[in-house]
Amino acid sequence: MGRRGPGRGSTEAPARVASFTEADGELAKALDALTEATNYAAWIIDQAEAHIGAHILELGAGHGTVTDRLLEHGKVAAADLSPRCVEVLREKYEQHPDVEVLHGDVATVTAGRSFDTVVLVNVLEHIEDDGAALRTILARLRPGGTVVLFVPAFQGLYSEFDRLVGHHRRYRRGELAALVKGAGFEVVEARYVNCVGALAWWVVARQLGRFPKSRAAMRAYDRAVVPVIRAVESRWTPPFGQSVLCIGRRPA
Repeated sequence: MGRRGPGRGSTEAPARVASFTEADGELAKALDALTEATNYAAWIIDQAEAHIGAHILELGAGHGTVTDRLLEHGKVAAADLSPRCVEVLREKYEQHPDVEVLHGDVATVTAGRSFDTVVLVNVLEHIEDDGAALRTILARLRPGGTVVLFVPAFQGLYSEFDRLVGHHRRYRRGELAALVKGAGFEVVEARYVNCVGALAWWVVARQLGRFPKSRAAMRAYDRAVVPVIRAVESRWTPPFGQSVLCIGRRPA
C-alpha cells in the first residue's frame, strides 16, 4: 500500500516531500534537540513496555534517544538508513555489548533474521510504501512478536517541517489500525497520545511556521510539560493527539 490521501477535513500535503539527502540535514537538527527529550522517550516506550520482547530491532534509531530506553528491555539492533546517524550510533554504543548498529532499509537489515519486537518511533511516515514495510516486518517477527509504531497524527497538522524532514503523511488512529491489520497483524492497541502537543503543534508549526530545533526549548518542554501530560493521559485517553501509538502482533 502506498501513500494515501489525507483524512476528512485535513490539509493536503505538498506534492514534493524533501529528498532523503535534504531531509537528513533537517533531521540532524531535530534529532540533536531531541537528545534533551529523555522524559518524552521514556513515556513512549513505557506505554508499550508490556509488548516489548527481549530481542528488539529499532528502525530509524537516529541518535539513540529511544535506543537508550529500549535497552532496559533487552538487546537492541539499532538500524538507520542515514550514514550520518549510523556513525553517531556506532560512536555512542561502540563499547555496549547489547547494541548492534545496522545500516540499511527495512528489507536489508531484517534479511535472514528474526526478532521479538520491531520498534518504529516517528519513522513509518518517512516510508513511501508503508504497507509494504509492515508486511516485511511481519515476515521477520517471530510468532507472537510485536511491532510498536509511534507516528505523527492528523494530516491537518502537516506543516512545512513535516515536508522538510521527509514525512509522506500523518495518520489518523483508525487509518493506522487498518493499515496494520491489512498487513497481517492483530491490532492490540491504537490510541492518540499527547493532546497538548497537538494544540502546540498547530500553533507553532502550522500557524507560526517554526520548527522544533531549540535544545533549550525542548529541554524545558520535556522537563515541565511532558510529566504533567503523561500523568493526565495515564488516567484518560484523549480523543486526539499529536501522535498515534499502535501495537500490532503477529499471529502465533
